[in-house]
Amino acid sequence: MFHKKKKIYEGENAIRSFLLPSNFGLTSVVELPKLLNPFLKDRVRIFVKLVHSAPLGNIKSLPSYVMLKNIKEKDRKKIKNLVEYSSGNTALSLTVLSQYFGIPKMHAIITPDVPLHKQRLLQLVGTNLLISHGSPCPGVFDTKGGIYDAKIFGRKPGWYNLNQYVNPGNIESSALYVGEELWHQFGPKLSVFIASMGTGGTITGAGRYLKNKKSNIKVIGSAIKKGSAIPGPRGEVEIHKLGIDWQSVVDEVVPVDSRSAFQKSLELVRLGIFVGPSTGMQLAAILFKIKEYKKKKLLKSLRNKDGEIICCFLACDSMVPYVDDYFSVLPKSFFPKVKDL
Repeated sequence: MFHKKKKIYEGENAIRSFLLPSNFGLTSVVELPKLLNPFLKDRVRIFVKLVHSAPLGNIKSLPSYVMLKNIKEKDRKKIKNLVEYSSGNTALSLTVLSQYFGIPKMHAIITPDVPLHKQRLLQLVGTNLLISHGSPCPGVFDTKGGIYDAKIFGRKPGWYNLNQYVNPGNIESSALYVGEELWHQFGPKLSVFIASMGTGGTITGAGRYLKNKKSNIKVIGSAIKKGSAIPGPRGEVEIHKLGIDWQSVVDEVVPVDSRSAFQKSLELVRLGIFVGPSTGMQLAAILFKIKEYKKKKLLKSLRNKDGEIICCFLACDSMVPYVDDYFSVLPKSFFPKVKDL
């Protein structure tokens, strides 16, 4: 039982009720100060939607829940083993949530390059790890690699592969818990929506919903710049191998390098917005585009009826799983020194 006004979850199914996305309400939206927004004087306002404040602490908990819910009950009863190609938030979320749908085991297919601390995080929540020796970023329709391996395992009796890369629930959840919420929070005042691109589900679902409400909303995707590495999203080349039709929604894609993503994430963290590098890359992308629009004298086309340009990007997860990466990507000068007494 859930008492909405008191925010109390009780009874045998209290935890499941707590994890239900529709129960925790709108995730907060926070405006960035001028320290992180050099275009405030141009009446550009930048907000971050704290989707990672949802239970399980990451944006992938939303599509994970919806994808599991969408499995027909008669099929769900036959599933003993869930399997997915994921080394991060999707695997973590599915591991926790699947037990509430009667599925006892979750298997994550990963590649050998996944750091030990990320492997241990998955093991901590109970994920069974399977090592694939294919490409760390396989194409969705390749006939080798981790995504294909998951499909093959999913055909075995008692096994099931949701395949987040083509699953309609991925798009559905983002329309409902990101797009619809943003429209409720901003309405037609919203000018620009930004999201990092991993499966393409978030930007497609939320972006399509917003464009159906206001056709001239600018939808910008951020992808990893060639030669860089950022946990979670895909590269500027790899996004064109995805199975979700993001091209029908996204107006522009901004490639972002590792240092920019980690640096912007660090700047947010130090102001108290605890977010990871895939969130930092979105902030880097929107700052790059606003600078470009201003130079080309295009800001006017983005202004709402109040004369403002309201931009919103998404907090996907916290910095905690990537702590070691910050110290390997960013120079030592970014961090306080450790001194002996």
